Amino acid sequence: MRKGRVPFIITFLAPPLALYVVFVLSPFVQGIQISFTDWTGFTPQFSYVGFDNYTALIRDSAWWRAALNNVKLLLVIPAVTLVLALVFATLLTRGGTGGARSGLFGSRFYRVVYFFPQIIPVVIVAIMFQFIYSTQGGLLQQSLDFFGLDLLRIIPNGPLGNPGFILWSIMFVAVWSAVGFYMVLFIAGMQQIPREFYEAAAIDGATRFRMFRHLTLPLLWGHVQVSLVYIGVGTLDMFALLSVMARNGVSADFGADVMATQLFRTAFALNSQFGYASAMATMLLIFSLLLAVLTFRFTRRERLEY
Repeated sequence: MRKGRVPFIITFLAPPLALYVVFVLSPFVQGIQISFTDWTGFTPQFSYVGFDNYTALIRDSAWWRAALNNVKLLLVIPAVTLVLALVFATLLTRGGTGGARSGLFGSRFYRVVYFFPQIIPVVIVAIMFQFIYSTQGGLLQQSLDFFGLDLLRIIPNGPLGNPGFILWSIMFVAVWSAVGFYMVLFIAGMQQIPREFYEAAAIDGATRFRMFRHLTLPLLWGHVQVSLVYIGVGTLDMFALLSVMARNGVSADFGADVMATQLFRTAFALNSQFGYASAMATMLLIFSLLLAVLTFRFTRRERLEY
């Protein structure tokens, strides 16, 4: 067995590694290469222009406006989503009347309800909230009318037509659709924590909040760390949701334009500037890698075992 160990490992690793190199790493390398050209995407001719695309990108005010919107999304969506997911997960696992060892009554039903938005395709979620936010008989407008309020007076042109509200409206949708996934992830982590820890803490007189702060959260920190990276990288993209709800970022005077939507418009709408769009994609890749590295670096803690 020891003699055949290396060939055995290579036999199983080679096919997936080859597929990863061909279909993942190779397109990345090609995209970086294209970012140094003036290729339009529809002709075989192109010329290498060096760092001209990156120089133009640094001077592009629209790009920095889109990047600022990405920063706003990164500051709000991960924090709100993960805090809500932690609260819901704690209530459904440790918030019951039987003490900190049981969840709320009907917790299984609540898990299904909270997780349900996750199984709906993002495009369907975006279309559904377009109707909810609509100023032509949308659910939000009708709900406000019931209380004698006028949506157009509160938000001129509606949530998706107002530059100051469109990004916040889409943030709400992103949080609503994602919180169930992270809730289930945290529940899975909490269920791995031995009950004896909570019993000992209860005997010592610890409140539920102190149990969460000093027991649950430290032992769940690995799940929180991975969730921060996953939701952070996903927030940097958010193309599917914004392409429908904000019409590729152009709605409400580009109020919800982000790097991904501007990249798409540059490649397929603005004279097919594939070289320039590839420079944007490369920068987005760099930002994603930096975000992951910095998140792991600043959330690193001593590993706790149980």
